[in-house]
Amino acid sequence: MKNGAIKIFAACFVTLACSPGASAQNKADSASAVSGKRSHWSANGYVKDLQSIQFTDISKKWTLDNLVHNRVDIHWYADSFWRVHVGVRTRLLYGESTALYEQNTSLLNGSNDFIDLSKVIASGESFLLHSTIDRASLDFMKGKWQITAGRQRINWGLNFVWNPNDIFNAYSYFDFDYEERPGTDAVRIQYFLSSTSSAEVAYKPGKHAGETTAAGLYRFNKGSYDLQLLGGIMNKDFVVGGGWSGVLGHAGFNGEVTAFVPNNTFQLKLAVVAASLGVNYTFPNSLYLHGAYLLNSAGVLHADSSSASLLLSNVSAKSLSPSRHSFFAEGAFQFTPLIRGDLAGIIIPSDGSFFAGPFVTFSLTNTLELLTGGQFFFGGRNSLYGNYGKIVYVRFKWSF
Repeated sequence: MKNGAIKIFAACFVTLACSPGASAQNKADSASAVSGKRSHWSANGYVKDLQSIQFTDISKKWTLDNLVHNRVDIHWYADSFWRVHVGVRTRLLYGESTALYEQNTSLLNGSNDFIDLSKVIASGESFLLHSTIDRASLDFMKGKWQITAGRQRINWGLNFVWNPNDIFNAYSYFDFDYEERPGTDAVRIQYFLSSTSSAEVAYKPGKHAGETTAAGLYRFNKGSYDLQLLGGIMNKDFVVGGGWSGVLGHAGFNGEVTAFVPNNTFQLKLAVVAASLGVNYTFPNSLYLHGAYLLNSAGVLHADSSSASLLLSNVSAKSLSPSRHSFFAEGAFQFTPLIRGDLAGIIIPSDGSFFAGPFVTFSLTNTLELLTGGQFFFGGRNSLYGNYGKIVYVRFKWSF
C-alpha cells in the first residue's frame, strides 16, 4: 500500500475502534451535563448494506451490485470555544458495475477537494474498497463570531430538492444514500447580529485558475419569512442571488434564485439564471405533500440521457439539471410509528420523460432500519430520462 492508503486505513481503523465506546461516552457526556461540565468528545455513525438491481427490461439482463457503506463522525470539544470534527466515509463496492468506478475513480470523489484525502485501498475485477475523509474542520466560536476552517459543508440552500444558492457544495437529489451531502475545503467566517440575522463570508481555494469560489451571505427575518442575499465569485462567474423560506397560508413556501455572469466579459445577456420554488404542506393525519420547480435558463429543451451524466457526475448550482424546466412532486405518509412510505417524481415537460422514486422505510429497532424501493426512469430513447432504466434497492442500516 502507498502511504496515503495506509493513513486512510489507519484513520478508519481508529474511528471504528472508537465506535463501540460511543454509547459509554454518551453516558459520560450525560453525566457531565448533569454535573455542569462540558463533554470532551462524541462519536457516532452507521453501517449500511445497499443491494441494487438495475435493468432496462425486467425480462432481460439484470445488473447486480452491492455497496457496504460505513461512516464514523467524531467531534472533539477542546473547550467552550474550540471544536474539531472529523468524518470518515468508507465504501466497499462489489458487483458488475465495479469496472465503471475503476475506470473513472473521480466518480467516487467530490469535486470540491483542494486536498486529496481519499484513497482506493484495494481493488479487483469485481470489488473496490474506497475511503475518504469528507469532514475535517476546526471550529472556533466566541461571542457573536464563529470561524470554521477545513473540510466542511457550507449549507446556503433553502429549497428541499434544488439549491441554486448552494454555490460551494451542490448535491444531486438522486444520491439518496449520502445523507450528509458533500462538503468543501474552505474557510468560513460567521457573525451573528441577532437571533434572526447573520452575515458570513466563505472562501474555497481552487487548484487551478477559475476554480475559486468566494462569496458573502446576509440572512435576516421579515415578518414570517427568513430571507437571504448573496454575492461573490464561483469559478469563472460573478454570482448574485437570494432566497426565502416561510409560510404561504398554512403551507411552507421557499425559493432560491442565482444569476451567473461570466467574469471575463461582464455582459448581462450572457448571464445564466437558476431558480427554484417549493411548496409543502403536512395534514393532521401526517400526509405530507411537496411540489417544486426548477428553471435553468441555459438548459436545453431536448436533452439526451446518453450524453448527460445526470446520475454520476457532480452537479453545480449553475446546472442542477441539464433541462430548462423540471417539475417535482412528492407525497409521504406515516402508516404506523415504524413504517413510512414516500413517493417522489420529476417530470421534464419538454420531452415527456419522467422519474419515479417510491420508497418504504421500516424501523426494525431503535438502531436498525430497512429501506426498500427504487428509482425508475421513463422516456423515449432521445429524452433526458429515457436511457437510465430502472433500479430496485434494498438497504439495511445500523446506526451507532
